[in-house]
Amino acid sequence: MRDRLLPRISELIACGAIAAFGIAGIVIALDYEFGSVRRMGPGFFPIATSVVIVLLAAATAAETLTQPPRETRTSWRPLIFISLAVIVWVVLIDSAGLVPASIAMILIAALAKPPFQPLALALLCAGICIAGYSIFIVGFGMPLPLLGR
Repeated sequence: MRDRLLPRISELIACGAIAAFGIAGIVIALDYEFGSVRRMGPGFFPIATSVVIVLLAAATAAETLTQPPRETRTSWRPLIFISLAVIVWVVLIDSAGLVPASIAMILIAALAKPPFQPLALALLCAGICIAGYSIFIVGFGMPLPLLGR
């Protein structure tokens, strides 16, 4: 048993961390009204999403245990730049607005894996900004500024 777990320990730790985020989401969302499928409350979507995250983490852990071990190399660059991109978005969304925060997030995340493709990034920025505006401001009616406060 130990021979099966040791080569996969980093993958299992990652699955556990993802499951922990899902469980935290469930615990936090329990304070909100759940509602029903026909009349969803504010806690319905976060709980449903968090349950799916936990189930996917468990399925990934199970799959990891059934596959033969493979040699993996840790790449820190994607972890650093993707994390930094999310943090920058969170910091900028209220003060700079949805468009600048989204563009900054995309450009920083693009540094995670070269090559840097300007046309593809410009199209991605435009698409994400339009989708964010359509979903969050128009669809959900969230009071997010497009360009600063």
